[in-house]
Amino acid sequence: MDISWINEASLGFWIAVTLACALGAMSPGPSLAVVVNHTLAHGRAAGCYAAISHGVGVGIYALITVFGLAMVIQRNQEIFDIAQLLGCLFLLLMAAKILFSSPNPIDTGLPVASSSSTTRAIADGFLIALINPKILLFFTALFSQFVRLESDLWEKLTLALIAGGVDIIWYLLVALTLSHFQSVVRFQRISGLIDKIFAIVLIGIASTFIFQITQG
Repeated sequence: MDISWINEASLGFWIAVTLACALGAMSPGPSLAVVVNHTLAHGRAAGCYAAISHGVGVGIYALITVFGLAMVIQRNQEIFDIAQLLGCLFLLLMAAKILFSSPNPIDTGLPVASSSSTTRAIADGFLIALINPKILLFFTALFSQFVRLESDLWEKLTLALIAGGVDIIWYLLVALTLSHFQSVVRFQRISGLIDKIFAIVLIGIASTFIFQITQG
């Protein structure tokens, strides 16, 4: 197996991808609310089921995005260049919105069925990922900065696995730690800080690639 790709540049590449995906998963939103609600209503197991199925949904989105972008590059490089620049602008707009908005509280009042909680948890976790268009937009904007014409199959698959895997790990941690309401309250206190860090990382990624695009 060729491991010559393991160098400082590629390490920074994968760190940037992982960090962006991690902070994206950690940013409070409807996905977090679903996992928290199932955890509070039916315990950690239900929360874990929702977390895993959500990560699977996110991984599917990521896989579609990566291979879709690769197809665009092969067919029309100019369209991809435009998409890449628009992706940078989208990341900057997302960052600005986060920086200048108030933290959103976690809605823990969503009803959860008292029967078939495992099935419902799996379905809710998966569907909340698939019906959230922001996830697709985020991955399109983010991965357009990392996918290249020369990207190997394993690189594309790794991008999708990182997105789905990081999401699963984060929400499993949520399900295992936010097992009662006081834990949710404590998490809400730091959610604003997590969002601000996420915004700064997005600005850094987008600014770096805008500089590379303009220099290229």
